[in-house]
Amino acid sequence: CHMNKIIAEIGSVHDGKLSLAFKLIKKAASCGANIIKFQMHIPEFETLKDAPSPDYFKSEDRYSYFKRTSFKLSDWRRIKKCCEKYGTEFLCSPFSIEAVEALEKLNVKYFKVPSGELTNTPLLERLKKTKKKLFISTGMSNLKEISQAVKIFDKKKIILLQCSSIYPCPLEDVGINIIKLFKKKFKCEVGFSD
Repeated sequence: CHMNKIIAEIGSVHDGKLSLAFKLIKKAASCGANIIKFQMHIPEFETLKDAPSPDYFKSEDRYSYFKRTSFKLSDWRRIKKCCEKYGTEFLCSPFSIEAVEALEKLNVKYFKVPSGELTNTPLLERLKKTKKKLFISTGMSNLKEISQAVKIFDKKKIILLQCSSIYPCPLEDVGINIIKLFKKKFKCEVGFSD
């Protein structure tokens, strides 16, 4: 079965506010998104309190940011329900095994492997156990790392997304030609993540 879906990325742009998450869902749905994607960060399972922060974390450290912008499971239920209300599907990137466990409680249809977790084998092995369809982003990984990740899964269960982890990405670095390579080499569904 081939998917032709447009996924709108909300990520953590909701800033930890449910009301803003609902507004963003409504807007994404009105723009034609079929699936709306979030990120589930549970800071105590993915980062140290004193971990160095990237340059774009100016006013607070990553741990504090993830803590402040995270939702309770009951909030995630409401977010998923809001997606359904507007005729879209809910998708979420887990950044820890504990996040996978939480999303399983929501009975999600799919999971999204974020680019930065493509080499996180314990997380990939846990996702395999869900037997759910997976969108896999490939930014920041080379072909060998992508091959190792793909080997973990049943190829019928994955959609491999070409991604250049540069934000914003200059047109000459998009790498849309890589989609053809992925299709030929991995013989699975492919797509593009921007």
